Amino acid sequence: MEEVHEYVQKRIMEEGHGYSSMEEVNKYVAEWMEIVNSRPLDNFDGYSPTEMQSVMYNLFGKGCPVQLNDLTLDDCVVVPLFRQVKLLLEIVNKENGVKLTTKGNLPLRIVKAMYDVGAPYHYIEKGMMHLRSEDNSISVATAHIVTEIIIKAVKKRNNTLSITKKGKELLTDDRKLLRELLFAMLSSFNSAYFDGYSSKNIGIVGRGFSLILLARYGDIEREDSFYADKYFKAFPMLMEEADERYSTREKTALYCYSLRIFDFLFYQLGLVTVKKIDKYTDTYNCKIRKTDLFNRLFNILCPDK
Repeated sequence: MEEVHEYVQKRIMEEGHGYSSMEEVNKYVAEWMEIVNSRPLDNFDGYSPTEMQSVMYNLFGKGCPVQLNDLTLDDCVVVPLFRQVKLLLEIVNKENGVKLTTKGNLPLRIVKAMYDVGAPYHYIEKGMMHLRSEDNSISVATAHIVTEIIIKAVKKRNNTLSITKKGKELLTDDRKLLRELLFAMLSSFNSAYFDGYSSKNIGIVGRGFSLILLARYGDIEREDSFYADKYFKAFPMLMEEADERYSTREKTALYCYSLRIFDFLFYQLGLVTVKKIDKYTDTYNCKIRKTDLFNRLFNILCPDK
């Protein structure tokens, strides 16, 4: 308040009179708030509150530091989740509808076909889990959810999937389909759906900021904790949501963030390589590096100085 008062007094003096109306004072206060919100903050890795507001609520929009590049057809087919969504649309369209299981899952033949074109799942690849249903593959379940519920390219009626008018349009335009998919996954998809963590917001809030961090630091392999530390520095209040009893708050928050951002989101989109070392041991660590595809898909603007 002292800084605001000093600024208002300074502006009054600049105007050359010793008294200002309430309307003028409010104008000076608004000027001050704009100055404050435009300042780069260390907690936001050099971005201002205004820029972070845009990252959180206007991702890819005008003025947002995170923008989509002009997508190419070659870029589309490199994205694992795109291949799965495209295949699902093709099957539903060709077969004039797909009957779901009694649980509402895709039939196993389609699950297997979609899994084969998606990002490999460690447990299935190592034979530690068998692909018996949609529930066994996070990538297939994700593709199903985003296609039906978020993009609305298919619809369910009487436990049968059919393609929508929008779905038919997207089938003819790979670049538009990829744009829809990226926006859906990075703005709307609830990656907390697949885990048992109590937090509803860790890794969900500020996903655009995680893109920024990967753009700035992902050229070399770094531990997931490097990104988590910066994320919770920007959103410290989210650390309080990691209240599971079986580990420390810091470790729980890290594992929750890493799982939701890197395993469930960025890996499925082909944006990162994930290397897990000594899993289930005290020396476990997870190494993250961005892929070449990341730079082809996104244009991340440096913070204003």
